[in-house]
Amino acid sequence: MSFNATFPVGLAVDWQAPSGITIPNAQLKNWLLDTGSLTERVQSLSNHFSLELIGQHEQIPHDNELSLLLDNGETHYQAREILLCGDHKPWVFARSIIPQAFVDSELSDLGREPLGKRLFNDKRFTRSEFQLCTVPASQFGINSNQTLWGRRSLFTLGNYSMIVAEVFLPSSPAYRCSAKNEKESEKQL
Repeated sequence: MSFNATFPVGLAVDWQAPSGITIPNAQLKNWLLDTGSLTERVQSLSNHFSLELIGQHEQIPHDNELSLLLDNGETHYQAREILLCGDHKPWVFARSIIPQAFVDSELSDLGREPLGKRLFNDKRFTRSEFQLCTVPASQFGINSNQTLWGRRSLFTLGNYSMIVAEVFLPSSPAYRCSAKNEKESEKQL
């Protein structure tokens, strides 16, 4: 599988509360609703972990992103898009909408460091409930009819919030469903 989209890829999709969506299996549900660090989970399941920075630049967020960020009062944002790769394959596409105030302070010099590493190691950030979406794989330049699943939440510190959205790509373990995985996932839910 190759990821052929270029920055900014974006996620102009419809987001919904998990209660309004039927998730096809327990394995996927576990990945979508896990509140721990996705970066750490990918790292723990792969022999070789890497983060590929697709791009980071000032950008006007999509309307569906702006509607979540209205309380910020912030007018400048950076979009950051990355791939989390396990065993040399892209497992997760992530898009973050970050207020410039965070870029200039808590998240300065982020570079190729996983955003999750900073967020989950700083207890001052609080996380909102998840919203979920489905996205055609073709949106990412992937030659497949597969429907991909994604999630997003807000991370808030003080008066500012940022959006972290993650889409599980076809090679992600979120889609690998076996009877053993089903039973393990059900225990964790």
